[in-house]
Order: sequence, then structure tokens, then C-alpha cells
Amino acid sequence: MMRKIGMLLFGALSVSASAGEYYRWVDENGTLHFSDSPPSVSLDLEVELGTIPLPAQRPSNVVSPAAPEAPPIPDTPEAPTLASSISLLSPGDEATIRSNEGSITLNISTDLPLGKNQSVRAVIDGKKQPASKGASLTVTNVDRGTHTIKVQLLQDGKVIAASHSITVYLHRATKKKALPPGKPSPR
Repeated sequence: MMRKIGMLLFGALSVSASAGEYYRWVDENGTLHFSDSPPSVSLDLEVELGTIPLPAQRPSNVVSPAAPEAPPIPDTPEAPTLASSISLLSPGDEATIRSNEGSITLNISTDLPLGKNQSVRAVIDGKKQPASKGASLTVTNVDRGTHTIKVQLLQDGKVIAASHSITVYLHRATKKKALPPGKPSPR
């Protein structure tokens, strides 16, 4: 029943709208009103309705906006700078090292921090030691005597720089083995 009344009301409004002017307003309670007579307080607005051409019917004198410019392509980041030189800071050349364990600690320096694929290693008497990422290397179980030492800077396992060679003297105390009891000591 309500539906039929709503349809009748809608039909009546559409007939009156096509026949003349109609008025629309919202009251102080927010209710929307339609009428063929103006409200007691009103503003006259003149509205022109026109047709909007479809894209196929667009007049030839209408210029469509230009496509937006593509965002700038960021510059390729430069490859990070890598260490390219290495120095052996300590021990100094001709140093005497006393270590009963045969340990030698080498302090090194590079011109820049080591890169992702870079490492350092010591070379003692021509024998390559294991590579490391630190600024300090400790070589253990070195025999007593005179040794030449240098350090190398490696990139992807290849030598790209080396320090100058130094000579060190390692002193290690040795224990004499006790002779088994009952044997005379040699004189």
C-alpha cells in the first residue's frame, strides 16, 4: 500500500515539474521538501542545464589535457667506495716479541672501511694465513725465531693491495723435558 502511495506521489511531482517550476529546500531539522510553491524564506537560483558530450561526440575544438609527465628516473647509485690500500701498524719493523704461546697480534689499517667482498690476511714467511674482516689479526703457534710478515687486502679472494714487509723476532720459552728417573743426565 505504501509503495503505491509513493509511486503516486512521485508521479504527481514529475507531472508538476514538467508543467512548470518546482522548489526544493531543507528545513531547520534537515528534512528535504519538494513543492510547486516557494518556501517562506528562499533564495532564487538560476540553474542552466546542458548536455555533456560523450567522448565520441566531443567537439573538435576541445583540447584534452596532456598526459602527465613520467616521474624522473632516479640516478643509478654509485658503487660504494672500497678499500684500496693497507698498512701494517704494529708490530714495528725489527720488533722483539715475547710470547710463550707463539702468538703475534697484527694491527692493520686500510684507507677506507672494508667492503662486502673484502677481507685481509697475514703472510708470515711466505705462508698465507686465514683471511679475516677485522682490523686486528692474531697469528698463533708461530715458532720462535726471525720471521718476515706482511698483510694483504683481498677482494673476492684476490690480492688487490699489500703492505710493506717487516721483520720480527719471536722469543718463546721452552721447557726442558725431565729425564726419566734413574738415568744419569748427560754432561
